[in-house]
Amino acid sequence: MIRNLKRALLCATLLTGLAATSAIAPANAETLHGLKIAGRAADNQSLSFDVFLPLRNTDKLEALLAAQQDQNSAQYHKWLTPAEFGAQFGPDAATVARVAQYLRTQGFRVTEQTRSLHVIGTAGQVTRAFGNEIKEARTKEGRSVFVSAEKPTMPNVLASAGARIFSFSPHVARVHVSRQLASLIPENRYSTTGPYWFDDLKQAYQYPANNAVSSGKKKIPLNGTGATIGVLIASDVLDADIDAVFNHEHWTAVTGLPNPHLYARHYINGATPGGFDPNSGVSLEASLDVQQELGGAPGAHVVLYDVPDLSDGNVIAGYTAIVNNDDVDAVSSSFGQCELFYTAAYNGGTDYTSLLAAYHEIFQQGNAEGITFLASSGDSAGLGCPSPSYFNLQPATFVAGVEWPADDPNVTSVGGTNLVTASVSGSLNSAYKGENAWSDPEVPYDPYGIGDNVSGGYWGAGSGYSQIFAKPSYQYAVTTGSNSARAVPDIGMQVGGCPGGIAILNANGLCDGGNTAMNGNGNTDRSAAIVGFDVAYYGGYFGVIGTSIASPELTGAIASLIATQGRQGNLNYYIYGLAAIQAHSGNKFYHTNIQGFNGAQNSIVSSSYNLSTGVGTPIVSSFLGQPPGSQAGLPRTPSNP
Repeated sequence: MIRNLKRALLCATLLTGLAATSAIAPANAETLHGLKIAGRAADNQSLSFDVFLPLRNTDKLEALLAAQQDQNSAQYHKWLTPAEFGAQFGPDAATVARVAQYLRTQGFRVTEQTRSLHVIGTAGQVTRAFGNEIKEARTKEGRSVFVSAEKPTMPNVLASAGARIFSFSPHVARVHVSRQLASLIPENRYSTTGPYWFDDLKQAYQYPANNAVSSGKKKIPLNGTGATIGVLIASDVLDADIDAVFNHEHWTAVTGLPNPHLYARHYINGATPGGFDPNSGVSLEASLDVQQELGGAPGAHVVLYDVPDLSDGNVIAGYTAIVNNDDVDAVSSSFGQCELFYTAAYNGGTDYTSLLAAYHEIFQQGNAEGITFLASSGDSAGLGCPSPSYFNLQPATFVAGVEWPADDPNVTSVGGTNLVTASVSGSLNSAYKGENAWSDPEVPYDPYGIGDNVSGGYWGAGSGYSQIFAKPSYQYAVTTGSNSARAVPDIGMQVGGCPGGIAILNANGLCDGGNTAMNGNGNTDRSAAIVGFDVAYYGGYFGVIGTSIASPELTGAIASLIATQGRQGNLNYYIYGLAAIQAHSGNKFYHTNIQGFNGAQNSIVSSSYNLSTGVGTPIVSSFLGQPPGSQAGLPRTPSNP
C-alpha cells in the first residue's frame, strides 16, 4: 500500500504563466500558452483591472524598511497603516485625481487605492482606451479568462504619470497533479516517511504543546491564538473538508472544542463564493494551504484571499487587496513561475521585468505595514526554467533558474526536505529522526502543454540564485554561495518527493536516485503529507508532495511568533539572525547539515546554508523563542490534538 502511494503522490506547486507578450505563439493562434482561444471578447464583456502609479521617496522607503528591522532603531517594528504608507510613499493626490478623472472620461468606473486605481469597464472600452484587443480563452479546467497578446498602450495622461497595467496577460496557472487515495491505509502511522497528518508534523518539528502558554509576563496560548494569517490562491475551499481532517484526528474528542475553521473569505476581482472544482489542482492546492495553516495554528484566525485565476493581473489584485485591507499578519502563496520568463530572452527581445518591480513594491508596502509574505520555492530543484528554445518548439533542456515570487527579497522563500520520523506499528509516534534533500531526475515532459518536451529536469525543492534580485543584506549573515545574488530558499520544512514521471525507479517502483552518490546512493526516503479533498463526495484523503506543503506549514508555525512578539514584516531578518546566532553559539534553532542534491550541485553550500532548505528546518519551539520543556507530543493527545 505504501509503495503504491509513494509512486503516485501529488505535485502541488502551481505555475503561473508568462508576463505580457512573448514569442511563443502569434495573437491569432488557436491556442495561446495552452489556453484555447474562443474568439474576440464581446464589446460589452465586463472586465476589471488595476492601474499602478510609481511610488515616491523610494530611497526613504528602503531606509525605513531597514530601520524597522534594526533593534537599535527607534523605528524598530513600528509599522505603518496603509494610509500612512500612501501619504509618505504613494503617488501624490493630484496625480491620482488626474489619472482617475481621465479614466472616468473614457467610461470606466474607478476606485482609488493606496498607490493604484481599481478600474471596471468593458472589453470594448479597454480596446478603445489602450489599443489591445481582448480575447476570450478557456483554461484546461474550462474557466473563461480574458487575455490580450499586445501590451496596453498608455495614453499621454497615463504615460506622463508613469502608469502601468499588468492585466490581460495571456498566461494562467498550470498545475501538474498526481495523487492517490490514502484513506485505505490502516489506522496507525504508516511508515518512517508518512504520509503525515498535520499533528504528525507538529510532533516531528517540535512545536510547542497546544496547551502550552508563552513565557514572560503576558501568557498567550502557543497555538496561534492572537494572530491572523492568510492564504492567497485561485479557489474557494470546502468547510466539510476542514471538518473531515480535524474529525479524523479526533480534535473535538480530545479538546472538547469545535473544529477550527476559516475566519473570513475575501473574493477579489470577480472571484465568487463556492468556486470549488473537485477536478481542479488549484482547488486541491487551496484545500492543502488552508488545512496546513489551521493544523499548525488552530487558534489563529485564517483568512482566504480568492482570485479568479493566477494570471499576473489577478495575482497583483490579490496582493494589492492584502496590503490595502491590512487584515492579515502573514500570508502564504503556493504558486510560482520561472523568473526568467520576464526577461527579454523569453519575450522576443522585450524586457518585462518591470512586472517583477511592481510586485516588489507591493511586498515593500506590506512589509512596511508589518505583513510577512511567504512563498513556496518551487518543485523543479535547481533547474527551474525551460530553455528559451522550448517556446519556439525546438529541442530544450531545463536550466538553472529560481521562481517568482519566492525570489523576491521581501518574501520568505520556503523550500524543504523529505522528513523521516519514528514509526512503530500501532503507534502514533512521529518523533523526528532526520531529513534529506535528495532530488530525482525526471523523464522529459511538456511543462506548459505547447507540444514540446523538455529534458534534464529534476524533482525537488526549488533552489538557486536569482538573476533578477541582488543579494539582500540579511543573507550576509551566512555563507550562501553567492556574493552578489539573492539565494533561494530562506528556510525549509516538509516537502516530500517521488511523484510520477521520475526517470529512475528501483525494482520496487520507488525513487532511489539510481544508486548514484549525488542522488543519495539508493536512499528511498521520500515523504508526503495528507490533505482532505472533496471528502464527503467523491474524494478522500490524499498523499501530497511539494513546497506548497512547506509554505503554509511555516505560516502556521510563525503564527505564535506573531502572537507573542507582534508583527514581523520581512521575516527573513529574524530567520537569518537566528542562523547567525546558531553558527556562533551553542543555541540550536534549526536542523542543519541536511544531505541533498538539487539537480545542479550538492545542496550543502556551507555549515549555515543549504540550497534545498536555506538556513535549515526549524525546531519550532526554539525558533519561536519559547522554552523546550512543553512540546507537542503524540498526535491525538491534549498536547497535540
